[in-house]
This record gives sequence, structure tokens and C-alpha cells, in this order.
Amino acid sequence: MKKLSTRINSAIAIAAFAMMALLSGCEYDYVEPDNTPPPDTISFANDILPIFSAGTPACDASGCHATGAFAPDLTPANAYNNLMQNNRIDLANPAASPFYIKISTGSMKTFLSASDAKLILAWIEKGALNN
Repeated sequence: MKKLSTRINSAIAIAAFAMMALLSGCEYDYVEPDNTPPPDTISFANDILPIFSAGTPACDASGCHATGAFAPDLTPANAYNNLMQNNRIDLANPAASPFYIKISTGSMKTFLSASDAKLILAWIEKGALNN
């Protein structure tokens, strides 16, 4: 009887350890929603373009999205035209814009803050003007 009790306790211990190992491997990212309203006027030159030059690494200077590197070219001279090419911006459905999806939920989301992504979405919603 004691041997059976030891086996049951061992099985419970192994199961508990396995459960802890499985649960500790889970990743859960929670981003506090930014509920502040976007500004009434969003300037590409003053509000959007600086996002690409900020951070470490900067999008436009890291070699990733510089001239001749990965598309889109986000250098100040080329960013607007490159964003407007190849259906990267969807004015009819801004949240479905491939560029917005890439920066908000795709592979680039770790390089921008939630407030930067929100500002870019608001810029698209307001017509993605080159102002």
C-alpha cells in the first residue's frame, strides 16, 4: 500500500511539474489601450515622419528601411511616395492597410509604440495627406 501511495505522489509531483513548465512558457502581451483622441490635424512631415527616425534602431537609418534596403524606403525624401505605392495604404479601410497591420500586429509591432501605431492609423483615416 505504501508503494502505491509513493507512486501516486510521484505521479502527482511529475504532473504538477509538467503543468508548471507548460504554463511558464506561455507568453501574454497586454498593451494598455491608448484612449486619448488623436489630434484634429496630423501632419505627415511633423507627426508621422519623425516616427520612422525615432527609436533604436530607427526605421530609416538602421539599414532596414533606408534607400536601397527593404521596402518601403522610409527615409524623409522617399517615405510618403513609398507608403502610397503597392497598396500599402488603404484609404477605404484604413485599419486594413497592409502598412498599418504590419506595424500594429505584424512583424514590426515591436519597433513602434501603441501610440505611434494609433497616430499612423489616424493619419490614414484622415486621408493620408502629404502635409
